[in-house]
Amino acid sequence: MRKIIEYKTLPEKKIFVKYADGMQGKISLEKISTRKQFAELCKEDIIEDAKLDEKSGDIIVNGNIELCKNAMYGILDLKKQMAGLGLSMDD
Repeated sequence: MRKIIEYKTLPEKKIFVKYADGMQGKISLEKISTRKQFAELCKEDIIEDAKLDEKSGDIIVNGNIELCKNAMYGILDLKKQMAGLGLSMDD
């Protein structure tokens, strides 16, 4: 089971996430902020109100937007694999 041990909100709708197994990195929330269910992320500085949900272990933004720990892990893993191939994924 993946466990977030550290997270930090960053400027430009980005978030840094670190997992117990050492996986870590920055994830841009810019692209998902265009989806209807994540529209609140379009508001300036809204990402500063982020908390780790004790029950699910996911990051909750603005009290109601859930950022799945497994999905974020998958993004970081994909970025790592792409870097290993000499490719880059936009942040």
